[in-house]
Amino acid sequence: IIVNGQPLVLKGINYFGFETETYTPHGIWSYDLNFYLDFIKNNNFNAIRVPFSLEMVKNNPSNLNINCATNPGLCGKTALQLLDVFIDRAAERGLLIMLDNHRITPGGGISELWYNNEYPESQKFTKTHCRWNVFAIDLKNEPHDSASWGNSNAATDWNKAAERIINSLSSFLGLFFVEGIEWGNRLENVAQFPINTGNPSLNNRVVYSPHCYGPSVYDRPEFNTPDFPNNLDGMYMVKYGFIVNQTGQPVVVGEWGGRAEVGSRDMTWNQWYVEWLRSKCITNNFYWCLNPNSADTGGLLEDDWLTPIPRKINLTNRAQPNPTKFQAQNGQICITAGAFPEAHCQVGVQVTDGPGTTTTTVNAGPTTTTTSAPIAPSTTVAQAPSTTTVPSSGGGGVTLFTENGSAVKQYTLRISNGSPSTVCSVHIKLNASIKDKWNLDEVSSDLYRTPSWMTIAPDAVADQA
Repeated sequence: IIVNGQPLVLKGINYFGFETETYTPHGIWSYDLNFYLDFIKNNNFNAIRVPFSLEMVKNNPSNLNINCATNPGLCGKTALQLLDVFIDRAAERGLLIMLDNHRITPGGGISELWYNNEYPESQKFTKTHCRWNVFAIDLKNEPHDSASWGNSNAATDWNKAAERIINSLSSFLGLFFVEGIEWGNRLENVAQFPINTGNPSLNNRVVYSPHCYGPSVYDRPEFNTPDFPNNLDGMYMVKYGFIVNQTGQPVVVGEWGGRAEVGSRDMTWNQWYVEWLRSKCITNNFYWCLNPNSADTGGLLEDDWLTPIPRKINLTNRAQPNPTKFQAQNGQICITAGAFPEAHCQVGVQVTDGPGTTTTTVNAGPTTTTTSAPIAPSTTVAQAPSTTTVPSSGGGGVTLFTENGSAVKQYTLRISNGSPSTVCSVHIKLNASIKDKWNLDEVSSDLYRTPSWMTIAPDAVADQA
């Protein structure tokens, strides 16, 4: 997924409640909403998947379960007003929001299909959010049982319904997440029936979003074989692992997680799944969930709604350690590029060895750009380039002198900004011993960044010796 010319590196969390009978994010019946948003921000997440129900949107109830003493500014608001506040406070913290059409009614569980007699398909989302941080809509949570994927039954073919719904929401500038059938997990029929709205611009904003869980949610036969968990690779590749390479469309896991008790098969599954996601370059994800009151998974917090669970936080950090970061300031959005955890999934920056003409690609760390426009991501898949590093000796550069038998060379790094936004800073990791870093600021032993005063305009270059 590309945002302003940069790959979007997502580390998301599910925080539920709006879709339930409380019509509020859970936990604020006792504690301050700001505590939970700060917790999400401080644990390096950059996005929240926010479930809601169609009934909440339609009826917009006002008798909400909120502790007024800890949330004095929230009492008296309707559910949709509270959702606005939630989104705005997330924006203040640089957190993206994906709105998730999770349920039809708050007390009725998750429906098999995307409609019923009271809420037909023709009754779409009735509220549009134009906040910069509302970047995606998840069209329907976990179609299952009678839901199908193909081109034979308009009443049950979820993929065809998704095409119709996307067209009806064409004024929305963000991404459209489409889950698989069988509780979100099965997307194998994308190979034969990919989402096609008839509009290339809309097609470019489609994201396939599987849900995947281990034994603590549903103890399937494949979790009880002698070759578990290695037997899962082939199964998951058939279900959705093939999509990026075969269709060019991105895959973002919308839900994963579990109890992950130490020594359990569920922990084995969670650890294996994180490594599988990393190996397949599918680490953009939304973990389920923040809330401790998810019956089959628990959450990142203990039952007191305050204490973090380190083993689960460690799993999320392993899955996506360096997400893209956003900061709203002075009417602009400052975007600091993230980095995917595996080298073969990275995108590099191209520099030149001066004063010669040899071109070298250096693995790039965070790059910060600014934009004054709302974020309008596209779903171009960022492919990792053929990458080399600046050599520690020999090749390119200008030899200044020798030291202990080795040549000391001067290199000029020419950094090109191919994005449509101004670059504020660039982090560069070099496989070389730097004797005099000149204008580069040292971050760590092998990581440098361009000086704070340097900016690079769109389509411009900057030389650093």
